[in-house]
Amino acid sequence: MYQDTWIFARDIAEFDETAIPLLSADPAANTLLLTTFARLRRHGSHAFGEADPQLAVWFGGDGRPGGAVVRTPPFGYLLSHVPAEAAEAFAELMLAADTGLDGREVNLPDTVLEPFVAAWTARTGNQPRAAERQRLYRLERLVAPDPAPAGRIRPADSGDVPLVARFLEEFWAEVDYTQPPGSLVNPQRVAQARIEEGLFRVWCDGADRVVSLAGHAPIVAGAGRIGPVYTPKDARGQGYAGAATAAVCRALLDDGAEEVLLFTDLANPTSNALYQRLGFRPVGDRIRLELADRPAPGCGLIRR
Repeated sequence: MYQDTWIFARDIAEFDETAIPLLSADPAANTLLLTTFARLRRHGSHAFGEADPQLAVWFGGDGRPGGAVVRTPPFGYLLSHVPAEAAEAFAELMLAADTGLDGREVNLPDTVLEPFVAAWTARTGNQPRAAERQRLYRLERLVAPDPAPAGRIRPADSGDVPLVARFLEEFWAEVDYTQPPGSLVNPQRVAQARIEEGLFRVWCDGADRVVSLAGHAPIVAGAGRIGPVYTPKDARGQGYAGAATAAVCRALLDDGAEEVLLFTDLANPTSNALYQRLGFRPVGDRIRLELADRPAPGCGLIRR
């Protein structure tokens, strides 16, 4: 029986069996890991890049799964809520010479930020940098915009792919998001795939011109997460983003979602205020850390 240790899953099926029941028990807190893994389950190990995913489970003192890590190279690590000792052990694991954990970013809950950073800094002498702080919101009661802007929501279709790809490119530029080298994710590919899966909707104004985009992840463990939401600069200030978000909320609820979630960048007060007006309430925060330079594996590591 494993105790107080991280164990790598041999494959997607093993992680599905050992970690997903635990993560599914709290679908809001674990929404990022669940939706990322759902895409691996649906599209295979190389859904995000050419390298194999890295999937690990924390087994606590009682021998039961107590947390998980999902990484889809070339993207960073997604760490679930774990005990402090698990966060410290994960930092140690990343610095071990023989694990192959070479990612330079980790996205983790604020509840384990301090132990992870302390362990990383003690071992390397370098403190990670908080690159982004996100707040997770849960819909409490939908409050639709009143009055609603002119227009209507509709599913994006194949003819929208070029426009949606442009919206995504503009959105990523505004949030300073750059795909890492080796990623199979790009605006055109995302637009095509998500439209085919029915995960993107567009708001059309009174002249039937597409003026806003609202997407969502597949419903996993009863939770649907909205995002991205984007309105180009020349169409802002008309209430389109709020109306599109409300419409997607209704669609998710109609499709059986028990919870509707979304993330916001804490550095953007406009979006945080908008979603709270629509009836979303804070659940918790996550931080994306850029890991400072580490020593060469096995060379002069400080051991506590």
